[in-house]
Formats: sequence, C-alpha cells, structure tokens
Amino acid sequence: MSTSARVRLVRDDDRVQVTTQSYTWTWTAAGDLLTLADRRGRTIVSGPMQPAVVTGRDGAARYMPGRLDGVDVDGERLTVTYSGVNGADVTTVSWRFEAERCWIDPVEYSMAADADVISLVYFARAPERAGDQPRPGLLCRYLIHPGISGSAAVSPVIQTQAKLDTLTWLGRGGGGAVPMRQQWGLPVHYVAGIGSSAHPVEVGAMTSKLSDAFCLGLGDLPAGDLLLRFQDERFSPVLQMHGDLWGHLRGPATFALGAPMVFTVGPAYPDAIRAYQRALVESGIVSVPAPSRRKAEAATSSQFNTWGAQLAAGKASQRFDQAGLEAIHAQLLGSGLDVGMFVIDDKWEGEYGKLEHAPDRFPEFERALADVRGHGHRIGLWAAFLRCDDPATHGLSAADLLSGPDGAPIVLGPAEAPYFLFDVTRAGVREVLRHRIAAFVAHYRPDMVKFDFGYEIPDLSQCAPSDLSFAGERLLGLALDVVVGALRAADPDIVVMYYSLSPLFAPYVDLHSLDDPWMNAQEYHAEANRRLYFSRLLGELGTPTYGSGGYDWVNQVDIWFDSVAAGPLGMLSSFTGDLSDSSCTPEHVAAHNGLVRLARRSTRFRVEAIGASGLGPVTGARSSSWVRLEDGAPVLVVLRVAGFLGAPGVREYGGLLSTDADVAVGSLDTGGLATARRIGVVPRGDGELILRFVPAGESVAVVVHTLDGGRHESSPEARDGELAIPLSTAVDGVPVTWIELVRR
Repeated sequence: MSTSARVRLVRDDDRVQVTTQSYTWTWTAAGDLLTLADRRGRTIVSGPMQPAVVTGRDGAARYMPGRLDGVDVDGERLTVTYSGVNGADVTTVSWRFEAERCWIDPVEYSMAADADVISLVYFARAPERAGDQPRPGLLCRYLIHPGISGSAAVSPVIQTQAKLDTLTWLGRGGGGAVPMRQQWGLPVHYVAGIGSSAHPVEVGAMTSKLSDAFCLGLGDLPAGDLLLRFQDERFSPVLQMHGDLWGHLRGPATFALGAPMVFTVGPAYPDAIRAYQRALVESGIVSVPAPSRRKAEAATSSQFNTWGAQLAAGKASQRFDQAGLEAIHAQLLGSGLDVGMFVIDDKWEGEYGKLEHAPDRFPEFERALADVRGHGHRIGLWAAFLRCDDPATHGLSAADLLSGPDGAPIVLGPAEAPYFLFDVTRAGVREVLRHRIAAFVAHYRPDMVKFDFGYEIPDLSQCAPSDLSFAGERLLGLALDVVVGALRAADPDIVVMYYSLSPLFAPYVDLHSLDDPWMNAQEYHAEANRRLYFSRLLGELGTPTYGSGGYDWVNQVDIWFDSVAAGPLGMLSSFTGDLSDSSCTPEHVAAHNGLVRLARRSTRFRVEAIGASGLGPVTGARSSSWVRLEDGAPVLVVLRVAGFLGAPGVREYGGLLSTDADVAVGSLDTGGLATARRIGVVPRGDGELILRFVPAGESVAVVVHTLDGGRHESSPEARDGELAIPLSTAVDGVPVTWIELVRR
C-alpha cells in the first residue's frame, strides 16, 4: 500500500486500486481490466490496460497480445509488464497518479525480432481471430469528439451504442487512412466521455446514474499520426508510425512509443476538458504569456475576410486581382459595418512559398494596403506557409520537400495548380522560411496572419519528413515553432490565427479560427454555435475565438450573438450576392456595430454556457446563452429567452439581470458588470431589461444609439434595487445599434 495526503494506492494479489478526492481508478489483473470511476462510484470509462503494438515487414502486419509478467508499485507509480507480445517481445506500461489526474508514460516496447513497428493501439482488445488487427477497447456511454466532422454529418456527441465504425483524426488531419473530412478543430489531441447505466433508458439513466466525465489527452506530441478508432461500441486512440514504410522503428531494439497521456475528470465534459488544460499548465507543459496591449487589441478586433466576396465575384485563386481587392474593400466601406480588421485571403500571393504579392495581378498592392489602413482598418493576410510551388525559387531541391515512400515529392492541390510541401526538418528549409517570413513582415506589416492548411500534411502512409524523429504530430509542432517563431521575431505583436483545439498548441496561437464552414449551408449558425461551445474553453489559456460567419447573411446575426463572448466578430459574406440570395441589411449593420461596442479587449477569460443543451447527438454541445467572466467577475452576458436549436432559453443570470427579450449586456469598464459605471446593451427584440445591481434611487443616463447616428436620451431611476430599461430594436423605424448606460 502507498499513501500520500491526496492519493491512496492499495495493491492486493489481483488488484490495484487508487483513490483520490476526484476519482477511483481500479485495475484487475485477471481480466487486465481498468476502470475509472467518479467520486460516487459510478463508472466513467473502462477497458483493457494492455496496448497493442502492431509490427510487421514487407506489408505483413501482425499482433499477438502478451501475458502479464510483472506488477510493480513505487509510491504513486504503477508499472505493468507484458511478455510474449508478438511472440517474444515485451511491453511495459507505467501510470502515475495525482489527486486530480493520472498520467500514462510513453509505452516501452522491447523487440526481439527483425521487424518494424507499424502502429500502437491504446487500451486494445485482442483480435477476434489470429492474424486480425487489434480492436479498440475503451467503453463509455457517451463519447465526446470535438472536430469529428467539418459538418453536422456526424455529431461530436456520440451515443456509443450507435456502433459507429470509422477512423478519425485526433491529430492534425491530412487524409490518407482517414476517410472523413474533419478540418476545423484539428489537431484536437483529446477525447472525452461519460458513463451511464447498463441500459440507456432505465430509471435515472440521464440523472443519478449519469457519471462524471473524463478527458483523455496528450501530454506531448508523439512521433506518429494520432487517430481515434471506433468499432463495436468501443474506441481507442491509435498512433500510426509506419516503421514498415520508413525503417525508423526496426528491431531488435527497445523503443519508447507515443507520448505521455493524461486522464482528467470533471462534473461534465467541458469541466473534464478544462481539467486537461489545467493539467498541462500546472505541470509546466503549456505556458502562454500575456500579450502586449497592441497585440491584444489586434487579436480582439472584428474582422471582414475577403474569401466569400472573392468567390461571389469570381475572383478566387489566380483570378484574384487589384480591381477585385479594391472593389471588395469599397463595398465594405459602403456597408457601414464597423469592422476593425480587413483580412485578405488566398490568393494575393504570386507563388506559394515566396510570401510576395503577385505583381501582375496586384501592380499596386502596397498602395491598396495603405488605402485600407487609411480608412482605419488593420491588415490581416492569409498565408499557407508550408506550401511551395517551386523549390528552385528558394535555392532548394526536391530533397527539401515532403516525399512519399518512393522518394518522390508528394504533390497536392488541383491539377491546374499543383504544389508541394516544405520539409521543415531540413535546416535549409527552416532558414528559407525564417528569411522569407522576416521579409514578408517587414514589407507588408500585417497586424494579423492567418496560418492556413497546417492540417493538409498527409499521414505517414503517404509521406514523411527526412528527420523521422519529427514524424506525425511532431512535424506540425516543428512547423509552428519555425513559422510562428519567425513571425514573432519579426514583430512580437503580430497576431497568429490558426484552427486547433489542442492546448499543446496554445503557445503558438493568438486567435483560434472557427475556420471555413463551407459544408454547413443553411445551418452556419448551428455549426458556429457548436464549434464555439468547444473553442470557448481556449479563452482560459489566453486564446480568443474569431467568430467566422458562413457564406450568406441569413443567420449571420446569430453567429455574432454567439461569438461576442468568446472573441472578435467575423464574417465571410459577400455584398454582391451569395448562395442564398441574401444581403447585408441595415439590421445586420446595427447588430454588428452594437455588438462591437460590447466586445472585450482582454485575451484571457472564461465563458460559461448558461443555456447549455444535454447529451443529445442533434442538440448536444450547444448553448443558447453565455456569460463571460474575467478575474472571476461576469463582464458580458448574452441571453436568448426562447432557446436556440434545442438549447434551453435563459431569462436571467446570477441575480444580476433578467429580461423578456434576447439581449447582450456588457461592462464597458475593465471590471465586472456589478461595479461598472458604463454598460452597453444590444437588444435583439422588444421588451424590458431589469438590472438588479443598481442601488435604489440611483439615476442612470440612458442613451439609445440608432444606425443613423441618432441619440435618444432618458434618465430612469432605480426602484427597490432594480433598474428597468426598455428594449427596442428600432426607434421611428431606424434600427437601434446599442444602448449606452452611464451610472451617476
């Protein structure tokens, strides 16, 4: 038995049990079964402990599970050894237990044979028949997989009895063995879940018998492709390494496979994910310094991105030119939208890799940038830093590109415009990127850079870098280190926008992007709400979320309404027509400009989903309403009184306020709402807002601002500790942008 003040580990002949204030972890040797239970003893997740190491040569893969050969306890550490794996190999698994989490070390694998390591399947069940592949082994009732799909075709809330049979990415995502198009949240680097009763509809299955949640995530980047395998109600993380193709994991030898992983728990799955993020911070793995004021202001500026307008105008790809760019900016100016940053998307560059504008299509690009700045807009520029049209342009060769097993560089992109990918493990490539990026920043002086298409790096079945110690997830990590390092060296205040839910990448990402929702026509708002449900958690690591819209205006206001608590407003729409024949109306402009007034400038915050839906695959992972907290104080409350896409409506919050109309209420000071002297209100309906933190007798100056510049003033007085503010979306037919309150 080993005990500490916060961890109690007990071992008997057939069992090891760890008890902490947060969880109970049990492993039974007879069935090699581990169980993670919550504080009330309800099973959260269970499965076999032994991982499967698949080996082979010349295309023939094999796996035979081993037999238990040793159990060792040292303090709060447990080490289990299996011998006879794949005939004569040995697998060693080590766990380390802390009060709020438990860690799994990289798997030690000792090979006796002349064979290659192909893949590692965590928590694996044995094959059904000799010669078959190992099967996934973890079991819970509800699996939470953010970013499982780039559309709503597959919900991130999965009732496991649906028996989904597929392979998805938990890592960066680049096709190959994975058939599903995922995109927006990659890499995620974690998965979460919840247990329940044996039968899904028995009494209490969704209440008293619903367990706390777990999160299983990486503690570092592994040298392999991190996937998730679903089959027969069960799942397992899978690390593909393909030593059979690349020869870097050949026995006889001993290898440390994978990377540290950590289990965390929480009352609900957002809390378990937060606990995972906290584990990385408290362990010193992730650290995000506070940005400068200039950088924070750029990171929280509302954005207009040109991509949708380019598509609508027939100016995509090589057709994008000076006239098209200037027309789009003129349309933005004419719209009346109070946008802080103008983001120029693909393809302002002439050649991928050069980071220079196309002189034939943009003969006066610098003048166009100066004109944009002259109208008060910051500049954002799109760049796919890992793409290369021609290595010779940079004094490089084919050896400096990612290559397939045949040694030839891989080719991506459409047939009419193919391109390659830089191999950032090559010193010459890193030097070229640093030089090009320094010149790019010095020349164009962007306030923000959108780093695009990191997820297009193919998996190890298709290509690999020359230095295989940076294979798989480590390759994108190195690319971010090189690219973002060079950007920040050139300008420490430059904002880097990327799409990644992984907390391991938080040090590189200043602004999370919801990315391109092109597969979500007619439900852009539904997808944005769901993506924000997960990405809002990054605010606790200092990463706001850019609330990109869809390709029409139909539900754009709903997207802004959802995104204002988590970061800057955004849009991809066109002013000259779109797929839904919609347009930017005065009501759109009023809502946008009002919400911009409420947007916060801090980059570290917590957003609670106060109208969250449950575990339904259709309605789950959504919220009707939000509250943003800074230093523990509510600073911005967004309420929908009638609900939203299955998420329940919310009419009041925390004794601070109540309403009978959809509304956003925010402090315009640095502190919370309760102490703010200036408060902004953006109504989305007609009704009344009651503020319950204004002392009786206090007079408040109320100014209703309308889209035409009008000001309509009044001075109501609080009665019985409540201040009633009438809400209206228009005054004499003119849309209301926002209501300004000044406490005297």
